[in-house]
Amino acid sequence: MGKFFDANPLTHAFEGGASPTLLYITKQNFGGKKRDRPMHSHDNLCELLLVYRGFGSYAVEGQSFPIREGDIILANQDEPHEVLSASDAEIGTYCFAFYGLRFAGLPENYIIPPHSAPVCASGTQFHFLRELCENAYHNLDEGPSGMALAQCLSLSFLLLAKKLKETSSQRDGRGEEAEMSVRIRHFLDERYTEPLAIAEIAAAFGCSESYVSHVFKRFTGYSPMQYVIRRRVGLAQTLLTTTDDTVSHIAALVGYDNPNYFTTVFTKVVGVSPLRYKKQYLEAMRGKPGLS
Repeated sequence: MGKFFDANPLTHAFEGGASPTLLYITKQNFGGKKRDRPMHSHDNLCELLLVYRGFGSYAVEGQSFPIREGDIILANQDEPHEVLSASDAEIGTYCFAFYGLRFAGLPENYIIPPHSAPVCASGTQFHFLRELCENAYHNLDEGPSGMALAQCLSLSFLLLAKKLKETSSQRDGRGEEAEMSVRIRHFLDERYTEPLAIAEIAAAFGCSESYVSHVFKRFTGYSPMQYVIRRRVGLAQTLLTTTDDTVSHIAALVGYDNPNYFTTVFTKVVGVSPLRYKKQYLEAMRGKPGLS
């Protein structure tokens, strides 16, 4: 028995009937030397990742979630996050970025509701999704028809990931300390480019410095000041790859008066200097803004 195909199914999938735009696709090769992309957020796009090899953790919203081969990561707009490998080698991932995404009942560029557990397993769909991602990635270089195909494949990945997430069990769990960790993270996210000390953070919550440090590290894996550094470096990475600002200017924007000290901190966290990072990142980037 046949089934009838809706002439325009996307009118039902996305609010207003308008599909989101694929901005870029990147592939992180498994096994290469690890290059950290510390805590960062995006103010005009969301990302969808497939872990195709390796294992580690995904940190977001004051919590850390284990990730492994076959997991899907759903990263909403404006949520500071980072992917961490459990070894000295890179985790293998495909990363799709979208803008103009509208699902019913959610803010723009939100794949899942705020504060939802952002990781789900692809299960039996893993091999299919890996082939889909690989095809989408390679078709970006195949002219207009290839770019159109990459857009279609990316939407298939997005909708299947959304369905898998909605039917999966939630990897979530909150308690008093978890909520405190989230409150501390929000405080740091609002002030990380400003001068900060652990005493000031503790005073803001009426707690001891040791309690603040313990709770925050328990749920994020970092001390508050380590988190501040990673947020600063994460923002610096974004500015390096999206603006023509000098290293000195970027250093000042992210909270460092001394450009040389900023370069030292950046190199220690990322493994390469700011200028070297910019060159490597742009060379690795695939896809073009405004892909439709």
